[in-house]
Amino acid sequence: MEQAPPPPSGEAIRGLRAFLIAVLCGGLAAGAPAMLLTVPFGLAMVSDGNLGGVLVMFSSTLIALPIVLGASLLIGLPLTAFLRAWNREAGVYYVLAGLLFGAVPLLVWMAMPDGSPSLGILAALGGLGGAVTGWQWGRYRDAVRGERAA
Repeated sequence: MEQAPPPPSGEAIRGLRAFLIAVLCGGLAAGAPAMLLTVPFGLAMVSDGNLGGVLVMFSSTLIALPIVLGASLLIGLPLTAFLRAWNREAGVYYVLAGLLFGAVPLLVWMAMPDGSPSLGILAALGGLGGAVTGWQWGRYRDAVRGERAA
């Protein structure tokens, strides 16, 4: 007979909460500037009776959130493990990594012969979302590191 797995510890729940908050903050930071355009369009659609306008209003954030989540899982968590193993964790490293990994891929794509200059705007939004995610996650990791040192 298999035993049930033990319930998650308080530290694990706290870490999951911090991770989700960091992803949410980064997704909102990356998507919010575009909402300056999408919200008026969406409101106009809703005022004409088209409820799809609600989706249009939040479309930029709905697009940014899964991208930020994926990057956090594929880049952020392995970076955390690497920095922790090498005893080099500091919040600034998470901010820099988020900025770089959020912006550089789009900047490289923009520099290609068939790349569009408008990708620079997406690179800026990606860098902003990555940096905000890194800042929020770095604050949590700095607090954890401080608790372990105490």
